[in-house]
Amino acid sequence: MNQIATTSPQQTAVSRLSQRQKAAIIVKLLVGGGVSLDDLDLDADAIWKITNAMTGLGVVGKDVVDGVTAEFILEMERMGLVFERDVDGSLKAMEGQINPDTFSQVKDRQSGSEEENAWRYLSGLDAGLLAARISEESPRVAAVILSRLAPALSAEIVGQVDQDSAKTILAAITMITDTRPETVNRIGISLAKSLQLDSNGGEVDSAAETIGAILNVSQSDFRDNMLEKFAADDPLAATEIRRLMFTFEDIPTRITGRDVSKILRGVDDETLVKAISGAGESAPEVKSFIMSNISSRLAEQIEESITDRGPVKTKDADKAMTEVIIAIKTLEKSGEITLIIPEEEE
Repeated sequence: MNQIATTSPQQTAVSRLSQRQKAAIIVKLLVGGGVSLDDLDLDADAIWKITNAMTGLGVVGKDVVDGVTAEFILEMERMGLVFERDVDGSLKAMEGQINPDTFSQVKDRQSGSEEENAWRYLSGLDAGLLAARISEESPRVAAVILSRLAPALSAEIVGQVDQDSAKTILAAITMITDTRPETVNRIGISLAKSLQLDSNGGEVDSAAETIGAILNVSQSDFRDNMLEKFAADDPLAATEIRRLMFTFEDIPTRITGRDVSKILRGVDDETLVKAISGAGESAPEVKSFIMSNISSRLAEQIEESITDRGPVKTKDADKAMTEVIIAIKTLEKSGEITLIIPEEEE
């Protein structure tokens, strides 16, 4: 015997309503609950149609309202929720829905933290601009900033301030080793914002390591002058800095012959020719060491290029040697090569 499906009065009443009338009931419920029509993001046409649907409804009983609500919830459960496919889309969907300041802070996190953005921005600025700005800071703050920038950029910066100020700033690095990372980050963010930035924290290297890294890639005359000043004012600090430094002249005593070719692969041909050409004048033992640890064919090509190019300006040679030092320190940091420890340090 077949069972006959029965329909409740509630279901019957709900089924008689049009989709627009059902939508009107849901909108009325939402608005009554404190939701603004603006929040529903309805266009003028949709609002007009819903308003017209409301007009003919009159009094709607609670059982019908409950039925429409249950049907709406069921449809939402069937539909599920559609989320954006990427962060950009999600951020766009949130824009205008939350406080503008909060939205700006959330958006900053899209490409990294505010600290990362600040230091990344500062690292890309012109050394002259940073030198002018750092000159206005206290030596301690300037020291913190230099300690967080790449040594090559820091060397350019201190090279553009007067030497007494440079000495004071470098000496201040010895006083910031216990500076808290959050303080370092606040300084970076503040400086970045003062240079009109919207926005890595990290631990600061030891003072000697930071000063040594900066002097490693400084012009030779500036480096020698700074070391003399440190030796006069603080012999112990000068000794530690010299111990941690690695200069172009250190190559024969601290690089193994088998690592030479690996190092040169990280230096472009033009830079290599300038560096070795300059070494022929200022550090002949370095040139001899490099040339004796590469293939005879490559050594001949370099000699031919040096002859064809002619004399290299001291400034250009120093810059090229600095590039070689950077290549060496990069390989050391990655663990691809290991520097020889001088006998007196063992």
